[in-house]
Amino acid sequence: MTATHFARGEISGLLARLAVALGAAVLPQDGGALIFHEEERRHLPAALRDGAVVIAPTADAFQAALEGC
Repeated sequence: MTATHFARGEISGLLARLAVALGAAVLPQDGGALIFHEEERRHLPAALRDGAVVIAPTADAFQAALEGC
């Protein structure tokens, strides 16, 4: 799942919940992969594993991680 530019707010929570439900990583355009559980790291391609960041599955944590990219 790739996140590009979108409005802050409800969409952040929606994307976080969707990614958690799918067991998906979020790949911002700038920055490392965002995962919601450490065990998901092993499913990432080798090039993304070390830079992946585990975040809480909340809208606020998701938005903060995207802003930090």
